[in-house]
Amino acid sequence: MNSFLDIIINTKSEMKKFGTFLSEILMVGDVITLNGGLGVGKTYLSKTIIKKMTNIKEVPSPTFNLALSYPYKDNYEIYHCDFYRINKFEEVEEIGIFEDLKKKIILLEWPKFEFQIKYYDPLNIYIELNKDDKNIISNIRKISLTGSERWANKISLYSSSKNKD
Repeated sequence: MNSFLDIIINTKSEMKKFGTFLSEILMVGDVITLNGGLGVGKTYLSKTIIKKMTNIKEVPSPTFNLALSYPYKDNYEIYHCDFYRINKFEEVEEIGIFEDLKKKIILLEWPKFEFQIKYYDPLNIYIELNKDDKNIISNIRKISLTGSERWANKISLYSSSKNKD
């Protein structure tokens, strides 16, 4: 799938700004998948979103728990999931991540099961480290976004606001 927006992130503060933007447009029922290698910023972006939406200061990685939930307004929840160690979608179903989606927002690292997850209309975020002209990896990230037209429209607000800066 082709991306509808590519963003270059030069600093941690730019990644935080992008996470803040996402926290402002997310609604209950939304699913975000975060894709990319180890250390590219998936968890940092998720933590930024959760902190902005809940005011919870300590947000651990869900790597060993598979899923952590955080209270959100009006008895809703934000789920922060990590499917790195899950091998079959049946395991996801057993945990009940996608049950009662109308009462939660899901941030999903290492989504693996794109075929099954696409049913939930996710915003797919792909993060990669950029390489310089000598093919040396830099600290600059490239974020590519894919998803439905609904997501493209919501995200267009970000590119509009970025152009104003």
